[in-house]
This record gives sequence, C-alpha cells and structure tokens, in this order.
Amino acid sequence: MPAPLSCTTDMTGQVAFVTGGARGIGAAVCRTLADAGVDVAAGDLRDCAATVADAEARGRRAMALEVDVTDRAAAAAAVDRIVEDFGRLDILVCCAGIMPKGGMEVGTGQWERVHKVNVDGTYYCIAAAWPHMVAAAYGKIVTIASMAAHQGGLAIGPEYSTSKGAVVALTRHTARNGGPHNIYCNTVSPGVIATELNADFNKPPLDAIPLGRIGDPEDVAEPVRFLCSPASNYVTGAVLPISGGIFFGL
Repeated sequence: MPAPLSCTTDMTGQVAFVTGGARGIGAAVCRTLADAGVDVAAGDLRDCAATVADAEARGRRAMALEVDVTDRAAAAAAVDRIVEDFGRLDILVCCAGIMPKGGMEVGTGQWERVHKVNVDGTYYCIAAAWPHMVAAAYGKIVTIASMAAHQGGLAIGPEYSTSKGAVVALTRHTARNGGPHNIYCNTVSPGVIATELNADFNKPPLDAIPLGRIGDPEDVAEPVRFLCSPASNYVTGAVLPISGGIFFGL
C-alpha cells in the first residue's frame, strides 16, 4: 500500500542541483527543497551566498557553484563536483533562463543567446546529470517552461516562446528515455510570476487572472517540490501550468 502523501513528500538525505539558484524561482526552489530535507547545490553566474545561507538555516548542507550553463564542460564539471562532495545526485531542477523584452523582429544575436541559455543550458545540465542518475537507477528532473511556450506572448519576442517550447519537447523526450532507468522528467509552465527577471515588464490587469493576483516564486517552487518527491512517482513527461488560471494546459 503506498505511503500517505505527507510521508512521501519527505526527501531527507537526497541531493539536488538547482540552476539559476541565486534569485527568483531558483532560490525559492532551493528553500522548499531544503524544507523537505534535501541538501542543495545552487548554481548560477550570480552570487548564491544568500541561497546557501537559507538552506543551511534550515539544517541542510548547501553549496554555491559559479556555473555558466551554456558551457557544456562547465555544467559537467559542476555535476561532477556535486557528486564528489555530496556522494550522490538525486534531483536536477533547471531554473536558469533569460527573458528579454521584445517584439516579432529580433536580432540574430539575441535569438541565439536566448536559445543558448534556455535550451542548450537546460540540455547540458540534463546530459551531465544523466549518467549519474542512470548508474543510481533513479533521478528526478524538473525543467522550467512557460505559458508562452503554449500560447505565445506580447511583451516578449518569439525567441523566448520558441525556446520554452523546445524545453517542453526536451522534457518529454527525456521522460520517455528515462522511464526504463527510473528517471522522471517533468516541466512546469509558469504564467506571470513576480521576479527580478520581469520586474520592468507590464503585467496583465488582475481581473484577467482568474485567481486575481500575480504569482510569486513560491507558487512555482511548491509544485516543483512535489515533482521532485516520491509523491509524483507515477508522473513523468507532464506539463504543469502554474498561471493562476490564465492557461489551463493542453
């Protein structure tokens, strides 16, 4: 008989690598995983000291890694260091991403940069974690897509929407190939979430959001925690909308 949900969300002793861990959704994911008993490695180009301090204050081991996810060798080295220092890697959450303002006309440089960070960076981290998870016959991978992957956007350019659409496809491909190895891969598609990434973007009126408010990073981090936990052990390849009701999913 399966354990009650309250038991299966406990992940004490597991180890997670969270990219984009210095702020916003990534930092919130680190906090919620630490609350669930997970030791956390926060990776970012920015300083992750505050994220590490938060995790340690919750009684967990934590590590800050300066890593550029667009550098495949750097992503692999970060994962190798985590496994060396912590002895395992159970969870990967790919939060690193960029979202510039824009319209339909976007320069080649910006197009390539957004795809490099959002798509290549996500893949490089999955590829680095993959052999460790295969060897352990277990792994939980969560990627961050966007409502824009499914219905486009107005304040952003097509490079962002298409990059997040690619993240959805990568997630499903990883889930299909991970199943035989007991590796799960799911994605969340946030709507409008208040972070530094979109601080200067125009937000929709609250009456356009059925739940009547802008989301915060914890609104994303808690569902991510579920997808990282044993409570989601029959969920893989899923796309979970987190949009306050603006987007209901496919």
